[in-house]
Amino acid sequence: MTTSGRKQGGKQDTRRAAGDARTRRAYLPAAERRQSIIAAAQQVFARSNLKGARTRDIAAAASVNQATIFEHFASKEVLFHEAVVQPLIAAMEGMHGRIEVYDTAQTAEEMGELARDSTAQHLADMMAIFPLLTAALFSEPELGRRLYNEHIAPLIAQRGEVLRPLVKDGIEPQFVGLASFGMLFAVAMERHFSGGDDPIEAVAAQFNRLSTSGFARESRTAATTVRKIGHET
Repeated sequence: MTTSGRKQGGKQDTRRAAGDARTRRAYLPAAERRQSIIAAAQQVFARSNLKGARTRDIAAAASVNQATIFEHFASKEVLFHEAVVQPLIAAMEGMHGRIEVYDTAQTAEEMGELARDSTAQHLADMMAIFPLLTAALFSEPELGRRLYNEHIAPLIAQRGEVLRPLVKDGIEPQFVGLASFGMLFAVAMERHFSGGDDPIEAVAAQFNRLSTSGFARESRTAATTVRKIGHET
């Protein structure tokens, strides 16, 4: 075979392989195709947010054409809701479900024990959803407002109510829920951008100590007063 013949044959083989790949993609079950588009959309939305994301970029990431996307989703906004908002709500509801076990705690120490494993999972979940959370909250002001007011804020308030029996006098339970969510978000943000790799269990232990005991050292004056009272009694 001549050199030109081999080159032509090679080109034909390449075209045939590409055609075979397209054929395999075309016969992917609809449910699997939909999920692959959602997975690709999550990556693109997390990187570019709602306004910046282009359907052609999502199509490229999912190895489909744009027409295929619109066969499954009526618009980019609908795809954003299914790829970002719905999984985010489901993840946060799962996080809330785990804290209900705290309701059985009678003391801060008992709560710390109960919270040890669930806090580590809370942190892992928040780190996993952090890109989607920021995309959902900050891509579009009105969308972010609705998401927060209709879904996130109620979960934060419920979190505070679960912790109410253990909250010190003078501190609003809702504020405790808000502070707890804020710490989870801050840890996820730090690890996302700085690449921190401290063991999640160690971070969870610090989180729990801070949540149950606070961070301020006991002042010398207070400690001395307590000792005096102890001696007098």
